Amino acid sequence: MEKLMQFLIILLGTGVSSACPEKCFCYPKLVDCRGLALQNIPPDIRSGTETLFLDGNSLISIPHNAFGNLGNLSYLGLSSNRLHLQNYRFEPLLKLQALDLSANHLSELGEVLLANLSNLTWLNLANNKLGRFPPVTSLTKLTYLDLSNNEFAVLQETFTHLPQLDTLFLKSNQLKILPETGFDQLFRLDVLDLSNNDLCSLPSRFFNNHRNLTDLRLDSNKLRNLAATSFSHLHNLQYLTMSGNSIINFPPQLFASLTKLLKLDLSNNSLTFLPNNFLSNLAALQVLKLSDNFIDKLAADIFKYNPKLLDLHLDNNNISTLPVFEGLQQLEELTLSFNRLVGFPREFADNLVKLECLQATNNLIGQWDLEGFQNTSSVLLGNNPICSNKGKTARVQFTNIDCTKKHC
Repeated sequence: MEKLMQFLIILLGTGVSSACPEKCFCYPKLVDCRGLALQNIPPDIRSGTETLFLDGNSLISIPHNAFGNLGNLSYLGLSSNRLHLQNYRFEPLLKLQALDLSANHLSELGEVLLANLSNLTWLNLANNKLGRFPPVTSLTKLTYLDLSNNEFAVLQETFTHLPQLDTLFLKSNQLKILPETGFDQLFRLDVLDLSNNDLCSLPSRFFNNHRNLTDLRLDSNKLRNLAATSFSHLHNLQYLTMSGNSIINFPPQLFASLTKLLKLDLSNNSLTFLPNNFLSNLAALQVLKLSDNFIDKLAADIFKYNPKLLDLHLDNNNISTLPVFEGLQQLEELTLSFNRLVGFPREFADNLVKLECLQATNNLIGQWDLEGFQNTSSVLLGNNPICSNKGKTARVQFTNIDCTKKHC
C-alpha cells in the first residue's frame, strides 16, 4: 500500500499547489492529509483532486456532502480512523475506483453506504468488526475485496452481486463452515484467502464453479479430513497452502486435477505417511513443503513425476532413513533438519545434480562418505555427531560441509 501511495504521488505530479488545506501536502491532483490527528475533514479540498489521503487521523464520522465537490475523485483513503458510518451514504462519486476503510470501528455496513459508488473496483474493509457484507447491487465492477480481520462467523448469500470479483480476502475471521453454494456466482475468482479461521471441513462442491482460481489459501484452520473431490474442478490452480491444520491423511487422488500447481504447502499438519502417487499428476510443481509433520517413511518413486521441483522441505519429521529419490534432477534446495537421520544412501546424491543447499542439521549423522555432494555449495550439518571433534577427520575432504550455519 505504501508503494502504491508513492506511485500515485509521482504519477499525479510533483508541483506543490498553493491552495491547500493546512498541514496537508498538495500536488496538482493529489491531497495528502495523513497522520495529522484531524477530527474533521478539511473543507477546502480542491475540486480537481483525484487522489485524497485522510488515513491515520481521528475521524469519527463524515458529514453529508463532505465530498460533494470532488466529482473527479478516483482514490479515497480513510484507513486507521475511528469511523462508524452506520447511517452514512457516500455521495455519487462516479469516478471513484478505490476506497480504503480498513482499521476503523465499523461494526456494520448499511446497504446504502456504498450504493452510489457504481465504478468502484477496489475496496478494503480489513481490520474492522464486521460480521456481514450487505448485498449491494451497484458494485458490479468490484474486482478486489478485503474483509480480513473482521468478525465473520457465517457467510450468507452476500457475494452474489459481485460478478467481476477476482480477489477475496477473508483471512482471520471466525468462519466455522462455508455455504455449499455461497460463492457459486464468483466465476472470475482468482485469489481466495480463507486462512486463520475455524474451518473443520470443506463442502463437497464449494469450488465447483471456480475454474479460474489460481491462488487458494487455507492455512491455520482446523481441517482434518478432505474429500477426494475437494479440488477436482480447480484445473488452473497454481498455489495451494494448507499449513497449520490437523490433516492426518488424505485421499491419494486429492490433487490429481491440479496439473498447473506450482506450490503446495502441507506443513505443520499431522501427516504420518504420504500416498505413493499423490504427486503423480503435478508435473509443474516447483515448491513442496511437508515440514512439521510426523512422516517417518518416503517411497523412492514419490517424486518421480515432479521433474520441475526446485524446493523440497521435509524438516521436523520422524524420518530415519532415506531412499535414493527419482525425479529430482532440478532440485536446488532440500531441507531435512530435525529428523532422525543417521546417514544417507551412498547413491543418494546421484540424481541431485543441481542441488545448491542441503540442510540436515539436528539429526544423528555420524559419518559422511558421499562424494556426490561435493558440487553442492552448502551442506549444513550442525548439531550432528559428525560435527563433533571425533567426526573431524571424516569430513576433511568435504570443504562444503558447514557445522555452524542453520540456514542456507
